[in-house]
Amino acid sequence: MIRVATTLSLSILLGTTLSPGANAQQINGTPGSPSATITIDGNQLPPPPPKFGGVIKESAKDSKPWWPPRVVPPKGAPTCCSS
Repeated sequence: MIRVATTLSLSILLGTTLSPGANAQQINGTPGSPSATITIDGNQLPPPPPKFGGVIKESAKDSKPWWPPRVVPPKGAPTCCSS
């Protein structure tokens, strides 16, 4: 029971989901790296948070860092401020 509560609490803190397959979107670049990007179709804004892909251990040296992909507009999308 403690493990489930810890996982749920950690999930809430990190803004991640517990359900597998919540996102079916394509990630460009290396997943989990700070430079990874994702293009969304815009049907749901903001996009749902991706599942956490890192590893959290008791020691930082044993953990694996992970960053969510940056959301970018699709190619050819209009810009916000045309002059």
